[in-house]
Amino acid sequence: ASGQGINTIGVLLVRALKKDGQRVFAYREYPSLIKGGVASYQVDISNKEINSSSRYCNILLAFTPNSLNEYLKDVKENGIIVYDQKDINLTDEQKLYIEKKNISSIFLDSENIALEAGGIKIMSNVVMLGFLWRILGLEVQTLIDVVLKHFENKNVDLRAEENCIKAGYTSATFRPEYAKKVNTPKREIFSSNNGYVMTGNHAIGLGAVSGGVRAYYAYPMTPSTSIFKYMGENAEETGILVKQAENEITAVQMAMGSMYMGTRALVGTSGGGFDLMSETISCTGISETPLVVILSQRTGAATGLPTWTGASDLNVALKASHGEFPRVVMATSDARSSYTLIQKALNIAEVYQLPVILLMEKQISESIFNFKEMPKVEKIERGLIETVEEDMQRYRITDIGISPRWIPSKEKKPYLANSDEHSENGSSIESSEETIAMANKRLRKLETLAKELPEPTLYGDKNPDLIFVGWGSVKNAVLDAIEVEKDSRKVGYLHYEYISPLKTEGLEELIAESKRLVLVENNQTGQLGNYIKENIGYEFKEKLLKYDGRPFFVEDILDFLKN
Repeated sequence: ASGQGINTIGVLLVRALKKDGQRVFAYREYPSLIKGGVASYQVDISNKEINSSSRYCNILLAFTPNSLNEYLKDVKENGIIVYDQKDINLTDEQKLYIEKKNISSIFLDSENIALEAGGIKIMSNVVMLGFLWRILGLEVQTLIDVVLKHFENKNVDLRAEENCIKAGYTSATFRPEYAKKVNTPKREIFSSNNGYVMTGNHAIGLGAVSGGVRAYYAYPMTPSTSIFKYMGENAEETGILVKQAENEITAVQMAMGSMYMGTRALVGTSGGGFDLMSETISCTGISETPLVVILSQRTGAATGLPTWTGASDLNVALKASHGEFPRVVMATSDARSSYTLIQKALNIAEVYQLPVILLMEKQISESIFNFKEMPKVEKIERGLIETVEEDMQRYRITDIGISPRWIPSKEKKPYLANSDEHSENGSSIESSEETIAMANKRLRKLETLAKELPEPTLYGDKNPDLIFVGWGSVKNAVLDAIEVEKDSRKVGYLHYEYISPLKTEGLEELIAESKRLVLVENNQTGQLGNYIKENIGYEFKEKLLKYDGRPFFVEDILDFLKN
């Protein structure tokens, strides 16, 4: 349940497995509650790169009766259940499921073990962790080192933590047949630094630092909040201003003001907060002020499912705000792309002087990804001019749509960043000719940018019979499924990172070749598919859509391929 340290235990398990040389992916489920409810932390282990979760598990650690009821049927055949509540009463149906699936059901009196080892009741979770580590057949010192390092600067009895881990690891409850049920992957040592583990939001924070961000503004809203937390915790070291505004309107307007004055700034939110930002986004569009908004999505309209994942905000990212103006919409898929795309978004916003909306999802923001190397740092491009002549016009009409932009200062004259329609010097206008000329100039920026953007990436078989088309976190489940099926099926995946302006040449080639194309999205209506239809008239005949608050598990893709 929430409040039992599930998140901490999950993170420690991931770090210990990574240190041991395993490849891991971790996924959280939790209710919109401070305490109580049912929460889980799923860790998938492999000896190959893995970026998505399985729908099922081999081992279930159940800390409450409710968690056992919730996840029992997710345990695979020949799996293991470890529980620490004596008063768990299984139904006849549950007992039959355990018997049919040959599942080992183990009671571990972790609270008493923790107390006998010199710990306190909450340390029962590290007792369970030690017991799990024994089942996996891994060296206990690796786990101890990770746990002690995590708690070394906290008000925690480190000796008791170590003793509780050892007590769980050496518990007389363990039987050798438990370990035989688990096929722990063969270790792989990545490199000298043994790889990286981080969430998408952590990667966004690192990318922001690498991209020269000097200010981060936000009003906390799940699942974007941990970006704010990361930036705040590291503000003293990075020198970045981190400010919590009284609401999302203030946050985005502070970001707009900072960018106007030449300070690279970011603002992060989720769907409801983004709605409140729409008027300011329109203002940046007409005033040609750079802006980058991180929109981390969750499920549903209104409050919806605030702690669950989804990808249903593409429409609002594409269409939010009144009036017509150029904008760029991009979407991350994992930690590495989050690190890279936030830097690219900042460059695009400044060079092309427009708002950029970077889409994430709870599945990307809060899941832990494991990879060998950090992507390269992107070169910072700001598009600023150094020499400002006295007669320089801020909104000069150009063939490429990009006007000269500078930072107002003592050395460089100020300019009027006008939210009214304006002339080349920024003064308000109402004439039809100037209005048309200025609107056309702004839109030409997208034509210029589109020439620089890459086509969507085609993954998988070089000559696939079936090609999934999608964006966001679905990439990870699809690519993991393609890896599973690579010897029996020719499957590809066309992945969109840059959604607006939309690049369609690669897709149209596949359409012309009469390839079997399947739209895959984590929303109800197939929003990317609709946007593609709006642009080139193509309608997907097959769609695989999921909108229950859960991510695509690898089995979702495999089941589709089998059926």
